Amino acid sequence: MEHIYENDSFGENWFGYEELYSHLIDKASVNGKIVEVGCWKGKSIAYLVVESANSNKNISIYAVDTWLGSNIYEHNSDKDVQQNTLYELFLSNISPVSHVITPMRMTSVEASKQFDDNSIDSIFIDANHEYKFVKEDIEAWYPKLKHSGIMCGHDYDGGPLSGHPGVRDAVHEFFGKVNIITYPACCWLYNKA
Repeated sequence: MEHIYENDSFGENWFGYEELYSHLIDKASVNGKIVEVGCWKGKSIAYLVVESANSNKNISIYAVDTWLGSNIYEHNSDKDVQQNTLYELFLSNISPVSHVITPMRMTSVEASKQFDDNSIDSIFIDANHEYKFVKEDIEAWYPKLKHSGIMCGHDYDGGPLSGHPGVRDAVHEFFGKVNIITYPACCWLYNKA
């Protein structure tokens, strides 16, 4: 299957973690599950789905988002957020691969309740970047992760100029700084033992 994630309709190029997503596919089990929490316009999950399809592992991919934006300026000022058409744009963007994605239009915590404990190969967290919400996401999803699973996320840079220090603080509090592997494009990864 050919990649579609570079189409202009996906908008902003916030996705730069192809290496990490390829790693998630490589580590996933046959008939496994991967969840992306925070999908925006679908650019990153479009990459993930094509990589999954090309792996022939029959991985189920879940897209979790409210598609209402968040409290960051880039979201609030986006015309699709303002016009409440973000979800429709997401569906349009992923239409070539929609047969292999299950969109879950709800909050992250609500979606986590739809999965059994120890059932998911990988969970990628990139929703609301405030400390409180990142912490809630990690706490809600961690039990759903298989014992050999991977939890990871975006915007880990967390420095004073990044605007997202809550991500790093929540990740360190839950997992401990020494247990985190960093990836390019401001990503973090935790291997569940």
